[in-house]
Amino acid sequence: MGRLPVAVTPWLLLGAAALSLGCSSPPPSPTYHQLEGEAFGTTWHLSWSGPAPEQVEPAVLSVLQRVDERMSSWRPDSELSAVRQGPGVVVVSEETAEVVQAALELADATDGAFDPTVEPLMELWGFRGEHRAAPPTDEELQAARDRVGFHKVEVFRHGGLPLIDAHGAALDLSAIAKGHAVDAVSQALSRLGAADQLVEIGGEVRVQGRGPRGLWALAVEAPADRGAGASMAGVLEVTNTGLASSGNYRNGYELGGERVVHTMDPRTGRPRQSEVLATTVLAPDTRTADGWATALMVLTVEEGVDAIEARPELEAMWVLTDGTTRTVRSSSGMPRVTAPGDVSR
Repeated sequence: MGRLPVAVTPWLLLGAAALSLGCSSPPPSPTYHQLEGEAFGTTWHLSWSGPAPEQVEPAVLSVLQRVDERMSSWRPDSELSAVRQGPGVVVVSEETAEVVQAALELADATDGAFDPTVEPLMELWGFRGEHRAAPPTDEELQAARDRVGFHKVEVFRHGGLPLIDAHGAALDLSAIAKGHAVDAVSQALSRLGAADQLVEIGGEVRVQGRGPRGLWALAVEAPADRGAGASMAGVLEVTNTGLASSGNYRNGYELGGERVVHTMDPRTGRPRQSEVLATTVLAPDTRTADGWATALMVLTVEEGVDAIEARPELEAMWVLTDGTTRTVRSSSGMPRVTAPGDVSR
């Protein structure tokens, strides 16, 4: 589950000062714990107040292992690998069926701009191993496109069991399962009593409650230019939300004198090079934000703005370029990204 995102990282120990009441002493500030590790080919980070790390760590590791065992494209013994080895009907967990169904619903909502069966095209264009030395032929492109299509995948029930039949499609949940894992870890923290928490896996984030001094503050990284590095664009102060980002500037290579980017348009079978350098999405859950951040890289800016504005539960920000100048466009309800020095303390 390894899409390279735009980095959105915790900007910890920022926020509003505590308000004291009358002449009494202010209540003691809660202690915030931190843990970090590796999963899904990337890193994870937690910050929370409440339960001790000795309680939290085994619960978190259990969740990460469970999601990996069910939804990894790389583990040959995962539930998803069993589906990918089809054709045929495979019994899966309720959790896997739910995530696949969510992916299919997003694919339908975006008219295929997001497609969890895009794997053959990623392989064809050299993003699953060695980069290509020459562009694919028309015949190779058509053969790969014949294997792509979210409509091939069925999620259904029989005898009370959740079942999936991908009908030979290479079902891949890389663009949504990591966000789901963030939500699952967050739920585990909440069950342990951590009302104030930040969960981050590979740049995908969920925050609840408050940070050490106020709203959780996340550093938003933005590309300096097409194909170049990045710098911190500013800080986004949020709470009770999922956040995910995607971008083209970190993962690409030169092919036939042109830069090939890893954002793939399932509708054309070709990499999607556009004015959109990066996207950031806020949603009620990180799984939704994760999927929409990918979709907005494929949709045109106007298509993306229309889609986000039609869904009041979502907000988004686009980093755009005309080849020389970088600009930022945001949906109507997107919180303002402030310079690090402007964040309240």
